[in-house]
Amino acid sequence: MTIEVCEPPFPGGEHSLCWWGDIAADLMAGNLRPWLYTPYYLGKIDGEVVGYMGCQTPADTREVGLVEFVWTDEAHRRKGIASLLLGRLVEEFTQAGGLALYLCTANPHAGSLYERHGFRYFVGDGMRYLAPGAGDFDRDYLEGGSPAEVRDATWADLPGASVLYNHPEPRWVVKDYLSESFHDTRYESHFVKTLRRLEGRRGVCLALENAKRRLVGLATVERRGSFAEQHTGILSFRVAPAFSGQAADLLNAAVERCADLEVAVLHVYLADCDDDQKQLLEEAGFGEEARFKRRLRVDGEYVDMVVYARTIAQTAAALFDEGYYYGGRKDWQRERVDAAG
Repeated sequence: MTIEVCEPPFPGGEHSLCWWGDIAADLMAGNLRPWLYTPYYLGKIDGEVVGYMGCQTPADTREVGLVEFVWTDEAHRRKGIASLLLGRLVEEFTQAGGLALYLCTANPHAGSLYERHGFRYFVGDGMRYLAPGAGDFDRDYLEGGSPAEVRDATWADLPGASVLYNHPEPRWVVKDYLSESFHDTRYESHFVKTLRRLEGRRGVCLALENAKRRLVGLATVERRGSFAEQHTGILSFRVAPAFSGQAADLLNAAVERCADLEVAVLHVYLADCDDDQKQLLEEAGFGEEARFKRRLRVDGEYVDMVVYARTIAQTAAALFDEGYYYGGRKDWQRERVDAAG
């Protein structure tokens, strides 16, 4: 078997190489190359592809990455093809200065393969590989230092978001309400789905980046999906503890962007037991507005979910009319109703 390493764009017909429908077309067409380095490792026998897997790292920094889209042709399974491909991927990743790789699997046979290559079970169904010398990754990667800066999040933040949201700290019950990600669940393609949903002025995602160009915080605002509620948004955020002192900077930047989105009220959903998260919100002008009794199961007990809110403006323009939303009357229907008297 030969191993061919290639990057998108690929000619037509290779959409099956990406299983994330939200970005498959863009990834295969090479449209994400400005942000992501996405090599594919193709195993070929007599010129025929019998297995493949992909790796995704930021285009400009190769410290962290994801292993995705692992496949072996059914007729060639149990022949060590995936092992050879993964070995090559890990070797090239570490040679380029890579520190940590993340993946997920629900397949026990695949889990055994990843274990043999140094991956260890991490969060939920997720696994992680640490390069030689990176044993203190959890302590060192998100450590403090120079002040971080707020910027717009991009596709390049996909691997960094996996690091941030799968890191054991902060130990908040609700990691990301927008993607229904909790403290004991793996976070990965959630970022892709969220970023895609925000397009077309439906929200904004802001990153907190430190001097080493590492993602140390993320704040996402998503507009609610109905005509009656479009002036309100849901805010979800996570900040590495070493940069909690800049959480207010990140949150206030998200609030400022709401003016462009015509979002007048923000709501944040969190567990009542996460006092440190409450404090960060209060420092940014949020306060408790509602409470759902016994909404969350935590360590065999029930915990209240609280809703923190901040009113940004008293009014907001309706960016989208009723016909924009599912079930709403379209303009041509309104015209016909008016014409009928």
